[in-house]
Amino acid sequence: MFKTFIRATMAGVAVSIGGAVYLSVENQIIGAFLFTIGLFTIYTFGFDLYTGKVCYIPNKKLSYLNTVFTVFLGNALGTIGTGYLFRQTKLIKLSKHSAEIVNNKLSDGLFSAFIMGFFCGILMCVAVMGYLTIKDSLGKYLAMFLPIMVFVLIGFEHSIANMFYYSIADMWTIKSFAYLIIIAFGNMMGGASIPFAKKIMDKEAIGCN
Repeated sequence: MFKTFIRATMAGVAVSIGGAVYLSVENQIIGAFLFTIGLFTIYTFGFDLYTGKVCYIPNKKLSYLNTVFTVFLGNALGTIGTGYLFRQTKLIKLSKHSAEIVNNKLSDGLFSAFIMGFFCGILMCVAVMGYLTIKDSLGKYLAMFLPIMVFVLIGFEHSIANMFYYSIADMWTIKSFAYLIIIAFGNMMGGASIPFAKKIMDKEAIGCN
């Protein structure tokens, strides 16, 4: 589990870099595209991201949840640590923009936040499974970039990225923590939904044969 934790921590750092570049540019489309550097780095080096790992839950044993929890903790260390490290540099200028984003996120209702997390989880699953299953090189990278850009532009909630935004804005409160847990659960349910549905369909297909 220690290696998993290290890979997860580095994934948190990668997501934080994506978050930082998103905060740095004015054009939202360019920012959404550059944000994907996080997932690109994660797949290039084999790091572990919570919103990717949850996609495998329907096809794993119950004990796999220990891995998911370890990855979440590692991601938390990477994002929170990077956020507060950036506050010690000239990147602290990004904290104002991040605070605006966080305030907007926390003005949402809890059920709405869950739904926004759920659909982010679906798009993350599309990115993860698409990258791993599509054979064509162009298709693999389109599968990685497009779902990420879409969830960023729509404003769906990504629990790991949010930890970076909370940290660089220094806005950790009981409320922000509660929203984080709700969104993380939404990410898990959304990320597992497509594999779960596919598992049911595959069983029905076998039964029909």
